[in-house]
Amino acid sequence: MEVGAIVMDAGAFYARRVLGRADESELLDSLLRRAAEGRGGGVVLHGEPGIGKTALLSYAEERASGFQVLRAVGVEPEADLAYATLHQLLMPALDSVGELPGPQAQALNILFGRAHGGAPDPFLVGLASLSLLSLLAGERPVLCVVDDAHWADQPTLKTLAFVARRLDDEPVALMLAARADEGHGTDLPHLRRVPLMGLGREAATALLAERLGGRLGGRLGGRRLSDGEHRHLLAATGGNPLALLELAGKELPPEGAPEPPALTDELRRSFLSRVRARHAEALPLLQLVAADGSGSVETIEKAAAELCVDAGPLHRAELDELLTYDGPRLVFRHPLMRSAIYHSATAGRRAAIHRALASAFDAPADQHRRAWHRGQAATGHDEEAAGLLERSAEQAALRGGPAAAMAALSRAAELTPAGPHRGRRLWSAARAAVRGGFTAAAGDLLDRAEREPHLDEVDRISVVAMRAVVAEFIGSPEDAMDLIKPWIPHALRVDRRRFTPTVAMYGDLGTRTNRPGAWSDLAGWLDAGRPEHDLEDGPDDHADDPADDPENDHADDPEEAVLRLLRAACRVRAGDDPGPAVRDGAGLRALTDPITMTLAGAIARGLGDHALSRRLYQDAGRLARADGSLGALAWNLEYQAADELARGRLGLAEAHAEEGCAFAAEVGQPNTACRTRGLLALCAAIRGRPEAGELAAGVLAEAGERRLADATAYARRALGLVELVAGRHDEAVRHFAAVGGWDAGQPSDLAMGLVPDLVEALVRAGERERAAVAAARYARWTEHTGSPELGALAARCRALISEDGSAAYAESLRLHALSDAPLEQARTELLLGEQLRRDRRRSLAQQHLRGAAETFRRVGAVAWADRALGELRATGESARAPEAGALSTLTPQELRITLAVGEGLTNREIAAQLFLSPRTVDYHLRKVFQKAAITSRAELMRMVLAERPA
Repeated sequence: MEVGAIVMDAGAFYARRVLGRADESELLDSLLRRAAEGRGGGVVLHGEPGIGKTALLSYAEERASGFQVLRAVGVEPEADLAYATLHQLLMPALDSVGELPGPQAQALNILFGRAHGGAPDPFLVGLASLSLLSLLAGERPVLCVVDDAHWADQPTLKTLAFVARRLDDEPVALMLAARADEGHGTDLPHLRRVPLMGLGREAATALLAERLGGRLGGRLGGRRLSDGEHRHLLAATGGNPLALLELAGKELPPEGAPEPPALTDELRRSFLSRVRARHAEALPLLQLVAADGSGSVETIEKAAAELCVDAGPLHRAELDELLTYDGPRLVFRHPLMRSAIYHSATAGRRAAIHRALASAFDAPADQHRRAWHRGQAATGHDEEAAGLLERSAEQAALRGGPAAAMAALSRAAELTPAGPHRGRRLWSAARAAVRGGFTAAAGDLLDRAEREPHLDEVDRISVVAMRAVVAEFIGSPEDAMDLIKPWIPHALRVDRRRFTPTVAMYGDLGTRTNRPGAWSDLAGWLDAGRPEHDLEDGPDDHADDPADDPENDHADDPEEAVLRLLRAACRVRAGDDPGPAVRDGAGLRALTDPITMTLAGAIARGLGDHALSRRLYQDAGRLARADGSLGALAWNLEYQAADELARGRLGLAEAHAEEGCAFAAEVGQPNTACRTRGLLALCAAIRGRPEAGELAAGVLAEAGERRLADATAYARRALGLVELVAGRHDEAVRHFAAVGGWDAGQPSDLAMGLVPDLVEALVRAGERERAAVAAARYARWTEHTGSPELGALAARCRALISEDGSAAYAESLRLHALSDAPLEQARTELLLGEQLRRDRRRSLAQQHLRGAAETFRRVGAVAWADRALGELRATGESARAPEAGALSTLTPQELRITLAVGEGLTNREIAAQLFLSPRTVDYHLRKVFQKAAITSRAELMRMVLAERPA
């Protein structure tokens, strides 16, 4: 039997027996059983070529009785074509796309060229893919198989990672096979990675015995293998099944010889030598097929005609042992054969082949392939090819393919002659890389862009701004500030509207990094960069400031509205009144970018306008969800979580923080993930959970390494509250005072935010003088905000340091009634009740303590409720811990879904909003019904209305 036939037949034989793979076979069987029961999952099989990955996938397909099987194979020429592998995988299901919610159906239709429209966000594509698989699984379980996943394009891999994280409640199994060190990385979260090693002696012997015959498992040159030769063969191949079958009929270097054993390169040469022996005349045609990647016979024939290559063998049986059809696509039976044939062509020949293919892709829908092949064919500088690639990148971006856009733009830059176009293409490639989460590649591209001598000022500022975004997400926020600081005056001068988000980010980072000087910097830059008509009455005469006049030509410009908000924030931090025109958020309603909206919300919060801030946060989150912009949403959810926590809505705060943490991990924002974990630790501390201290300590360590002052503040406050409610007041003071600037006498915004906690701890620790100093600073800090929430806390601080705090407590409760912060109001009532009890005014004390205990119960602050009940008992009233409300018993995911039901959304609408499948929503709702002892959505909506925090 010829070696080539053995190689081509080895996969089918090995799949039937899966010799030596008992554990792996059982794992695949287990995944199929679980998927059939509605509990999906997945696996990535990885290892060297010929190790048996494809055989195990074939085994799974054979065992998937009753499943609908979707299959795709990654191919090298399409590794940078966005969603090419996903299209192949989902092709049999595309007729069902119309049954998806409108935005999801539109996303897939645009992606696969079935409709026109704006770029679908990658995470909306992920949600649509998940929904489509869930829809198919409603009829019967689904098995998705992706072979050679290392050659799958990055957007497809990201989509599969998105889907894999959400299969727990879906009857869907996902199985991938990939080589360990080629193509793209396939270490996908939530998919178990199973390395395949060589076969052991027993399994290898059985394979050779059954396939080649003979007592010891094989023949060498017509004779049986000896024991020594058999051992040598096993050692030389490492037990690789394909190598065993390939090399069993060849002479091996003698044991101890200096020549290396035949490994992957040798196998590839084996494939090629067989082709040259049997199909030498067809080799030029086979090289063309290997370079093509599309599998279109029509395209291959067009290119063959241009190259004067005979395409006749494609229609005859002589190449059937090498080529086959996967649906309408012509593919190689073994990827190693394709690789060997492609690389057998010289560089010049490959260039000619790619030129012919570029000419063959002449349909409008194939322009991205035409551009890619034209780029591969080019040598030296070629502006025409570079322009084609740039336009191809624009189309890739519209199709939601940042990896393809990055690859096309990077190659375009290589082909671009020296000049401004090259730098612009480099930073555009970096922008695509940042969007796709390829931060290391983005850094390299930005390095190259910065070295370009012809980069104009606007592009250079864009490069710096992008570096700052990367630093904010994965590096140091302080470095991000230092990067953009020198450029902000230029940015305001050359294009103030374009760079408004960058300017706003600088102020936000100033707060996050404990650098209060950032606001005085901004004040000078903003006044210096204002248009001349805005300065007619002087920079400080803001009562008549045209920029604050609704009749001003720019009053409705959203970017100008953000800049006005920034100027107001600068005035407040300088101890001045912010001016009259920032309260209604004029112009901000026209914002459409969730990042800019979130930054504007943070500025409004710093001004004490919590209602405007909250609206901007929530609108930004809704917009990000609707667009499927998961990166923006992950970042936005931290702000929403902090806002809900300040309002005492702990369940929603935890829900936002948990969701944001998960999304941050998906989009590569470790700093955001650390901050949201800090908020989760703070929620745990307020709830009185035993794990709060450990969670906070972990965040404190990570935040220190990453230099995240805001995450440090979250963790310190969590640790301080644990100590405060436990009565360890000195330790509480230590944690609260550790946040920013007290030692230098210049406490930052982060430090000032903890003053109400610090004053209480200091008073309880007997340090009234320090408490008075802190309270006075807090009063000055909040003086010009006009915020009832901050005013209530300032009054509470005055009450704590006063000999008779009755009037200050009354003022605090009056202002609490105007705000939306029930947790802080309950803390004020608790402190007042304690004071009244000490003054022996038991009846009035009981009134406030009962109110505090009830609020603490409602929001789920168990430790604080226990403290209020203890004080209540000390007044002589018998008090029992009230039962927790039904909402407080739900997990964050269950709470998110429950509140969405309360808003009247359907399961499909909730699934689209929360990036889940309708089946998963239904699963969680059943658990909510069980916990709440209800049986209908109507009952659930009534429960939400009765218990939802104000």
